[in-house]
Amino acid sequence: MDDSSKVATPSLQRGPLPGLDLSFIEDGRSTRSRNERRRTMRSFAAPLFITVTWVIVVVATNSVGRVGEHFLAAVTMVFGSFVAGSTPQGGGAVAFPVFTKALSVPAETARSFSLCIQAIGMTSASLAIIAGGRTVAWRAIALAAPSGIIGLILTLLLLGDSSAPFWPSSLPGPYVKVTFTLVVAAMAWVVFVGLRTPIRSVTNAIPDIDGSVRVALIVGGLLGGVASAMVGSGADVFTYIVVVILLGVRSSIGVPTAVITMAIVSVAGFVMVGLLDGQLFVELATVDGEQMVAAVGGHALAEPTALAQADLFGMWLAAIPIVAWGAPAGAWVAARMTPRMLLGLALTVAAAEIISTLIFLDDLRTDPVLAIYAAVGAIVAIAGITLLAQRSRELFGLSGVDYSESLKRSSVEVAPTYQRDIAGDDR
Repeated sequence: MDDSSKVATPSLQRGPLPGLDLSFIEDGRSTRSRNERRRTMRSFAAPLFITVTWVIVVVATNSVGRVGEHFLAAVTMVFGSFVAGSTPQGGGAVAFPVFTKALSVPAETARSFSLCIQAIGMTSASLAIIAGGRTVAWRAIALAAPSGIIGLILTLLLLGDSSAPFWPSSLPGPYVKVTFTLVVAAMAWVVFVGLRTPIRSVTNAIPDIDGSVRVALIVGGLLGGVASAMVGSGADVFTYIVVVILLGVRSSIGVPTAVITMAIVSVAGFVMVGLLDGQLFVELATVDGEQMVAAVGGHALAEPTALAQADLFGMWLAAIPIVAWGAPAGAWVAARMTPRMLLGLALTVAAAEIISTLIFLDDLRTDPVLAIYAAVGAIVAIAGITLLAQRSRELFGLSGVDYSESLKRSSVEVAPTYQRDIAGDDR
């Protein structure tokens, strides 16, 4: 058979069909790119405004030297602010342990610093989250944030000494430090479970706000407020636990929800301790040629104290421009990270806090009561969260997994190794 007898077959063309106008695809890409740039610009409007205002205040009050005295506070918040915007842990998750363990700052001063600086950083991150159009569980915030403020105020009034500088807790300092670690340990366990779960059903919205769901959000907010009054952070952790672990909301939605909740509670704390209690109104005195803190909020200190331990206003002022940019930057990065990457970052921060407490808190080895408190608290926190997570569907009336929907990207979170594992490639 010669070539002329062969039937000609049309060749398969790669690319668009002749005459087909696909310019709308490029137009769509351009529109998305413009919208993304516009959202990014809006996200950083608040940090720019805060920075300009900060420069004016520092120059007008001749506080350049005072800011320089507290460069360690600013350096601490470089990482702390990024954590605040990108994980379900506030900047206090970094500031509190670093201040109390590395810089020898009293626990009550570290608590007040965390609340005051988060009022700037996490508010800036919250505005960036809103401007960036990220999905947020607003119904959860509407219940958790007000109850968090109530928990904060009640704890300050009932367990704090408002007649002493910095409104210290009636609990001794080591117990406050361990309480903070227990809160972080609860978060670490939640994150660890999330990372170990190969595939789980998730939702993009809070289920119907009925009695049990409402109670969970309110109780979580109250516990977060109590923790925030003691250590300057916690409302975000408890909100995340309730929203993500108990109610099954996607973690990429739970993180910005926790950030905004903590921002609202921090603003309330800033007003309570920073303004109404006057802790930002620090009086300095020169002793032997060195500036020292003589009084705080009208409360004279027993003896003049070094700026690094008691100058809350100076610490706060030094860290403001750092957190104004760092927290929104964290939120921006978090929006582009996978849920598993977010959990990994949060777990790293939590692990560092737990390990540092075990290593540097000598009271754990010398005070048996404190050691028992830490051990029992850890068991109760971990066991309680585990039990609630296992019973969450029946406790909160959540529907079971709909397997006709469970393979959709919007309804599952899958570990990166899941496909490899089920294929048996990891043998």
